Amino acid sequence: MDEILTFEEIKNNPEIRIYFEFMDKTFALMGYKEHGRGHALYAAEIAERILKYLGYSKREQELAKIAAYIHDMGNLVSKYGHEQSSAIMFLNIIGDNRYNEDIFAIASAVGCHEDKTVDPVSAITAALVLGDKTDVRRERIRAEDLYYVYKHSRIIAACQKVDVVINREEMTIGLRIKIDTTICSVMDYFEIFMSRTNFCRRASSVLNCNFELYINEDKFL
Repeated sequence: MDEILTFEEIKNNPEIRIYFEFMDKTFALMGYKEHGRGHALYAAEIAERILKYLGYSKREQELAKIAAYIHDMGNLVSKYGHEQSSAIMFLNIIGDNRYNEDIFAIASAVGCHEDKTVDPVSAITAALVLGDKTDVRRERIRAEDLYYVYKHSRIIAACQKVDVVINREEMTIGLRIKIDTTICSVMDYFEIFMSRTNFCRRASSVLNCNFELYINEDKFL
């Protein structure tokens, strides 16, 4: 009988932990926002919560949580193509003696989570995309003076509060953001994150939901 892979096993894996630590140190030197275990845990929690509230099975919730946790560890190799690197690194860690449908579902979700040209291939992938792309928390900025260096980081720094709200009755997934407009404008947010917002819409549609975006209490989608 195959040994069932769990989120706790992946979260406590020392090899993956080292990957996160080294990768995030590199991003810190670049002045780039946090991409370590903090982002991984946030994405995992959101992915699991979305499928839970929408009535998906506990196993699907677990697989989405695992995929969302490991989706960025390929940044250890390079930011470019990191989704494929993450999937391959995951398969190598697991080992082919444990390969099964669950393992392949995770690898597939991780490997295509940045492909904005197509709809996510599964509910697991869609939950991962939403967990990843809704993480615009101010806490990811490393130092207050760094957000002026990159426009992307400045917008993240302006996001004072971020909530993901799932409404099963209305079948909506909502991202609610409070933006400090003294740091950036709402238009600045859309200029940088329009493709991300559209990807969240596509991911939500895979889950038979509409994606809603609220900024400072105003509904934009």
